[in-house]
Amino acid sequence: MPTGLRFFNATYYPVPKSGSSSVKYLLMQVAGQHEGLENPDDDVHHHLGTSLVDPFRPLHNADAKPFTIVRDPVERLLSAYFDRVVKAGNLTGDQADSDMARQLGLSLEPDLETFILRVEDYCRISDDVRFHVASPRYFLGSNLFLFDRVFRLEKVDQVAAYISDIVGQTVSMPHIHVSSRPAGPADLSQAALAKALRFCRYDYAFLVDLYDAGRWGTIPGGTRRDPSTLSVYRDPAKYENASYPRTPRNLGNFLRKRPLDPALPKPD
Repeated sequence: MPTGLRFFNATYYPVPKSGSSSVKYLLMQVAGQHEGLENPDDDVHHHLGTSLVDPFRPLHNADAKPFTIVRDPVERLLSAYFDRVVKAGNLTGDQADSDMARQLGLSLEPDLETFILRVEDYCRISDDVRFHVASPRYFLGSNLFLFDRVFRLEKVDQVAAYISDIVGQTVSMPHIHVSSRPAGPADLSQAALAKALRFCRYDYAFLVDLYDAGRWGTIPGGTRRDPSTLSVYRDPAKYENASYPRTPRNLGNFLRKRPLDPALPKPD
């Protein structure tokens, strides 16, 4: 089982597009290893990697004080577009499968609406896109109860206080790889927002104690074959006749308020 980034008596589990660059840089500062970084935005990830885990199993390990940072799922999806597609241009370089893009009729310079409406196809042609939009469960496992602390990205400065207590010195959170975002979920068309919410439906179940999809609208109905952040590395059709694995965290309350699939019975 891959482990997180260990330091002192704690372990950080990074999730892409959820403040991981800043935390990794802070950890390198604490270790005195940050001064040689020519391009901190990218170099931190070369020194401190991000591991994939099984999203359908709890992350069992003996790590002391495991912690992580999570983000509103739709906002994270948009951030992946602006950072990896617009800023980094990763669809126009060698990292994307241009032949498959032509077969699928995909533009390699999509606008936001196009990207959202066909996000599952962009995941097929680009490993980089797939990695950055994959469910946080691919980095944290299926159960957040095993973590000492789970921070919201909006409260990322609390991480500095947490790390200060761990290392025994006062540290400040750097702001590395902060991407500009000219549009947010409220700026999407009705069709694109519905697609984004449906695509992120399992992440809202996973993060039910932290984020509510109702902020943006109602998760539309559909079938288990619908693409999702959990299916970017797996075929969702294999779960057509069985319950798609979900986190047990407050599942009953979540389904009563915001059912994910009409085929699922509501709890008594």
